[in-house]
Amino acid sequence: MNAANRVRVLINGVHYTIATVEPEEYVQNLAQELDEQIKAILEKNPTISFNDVMVLCAINYMDAYKRSEENADRMRSQITEYLEDAAKARIELDEVKRENAHLRRQLDGQELKGPRS
Repeated sequence: MNAANRVRVLINGVHYTIATVEPEEYVQNLAQELDEQIKAILEKNPTISFNDVMVLCAINYMDAYKRSEENADRMRSQITEYLEDAAKARIELDEVKRENAHLRRQLDGQELKGPRS
């Protein structure tokens, strides 16, 4: 298990210390993205409270999370379908190979007997 890092970030002019197992650079990037989103909302709505900004950010991130989960579920379903199709194709190929081998044996057997008179 990884030891927790203590990462100090700056969001909307306030320093926060976050305990995490994630790399510092990753956490700093998350904080920067959140800070940029907060500033963009405040720029468009200068009278909005910080609490309301945070709720809007949370809704935006929850929406993105839900959509990414839905996309991941769709991708898993497609992969499962592709794997099932590949398995069916493999079975069909094996059947064709067996039939081909059977027909070759029949043909080889007829050639050994020679032409019928």
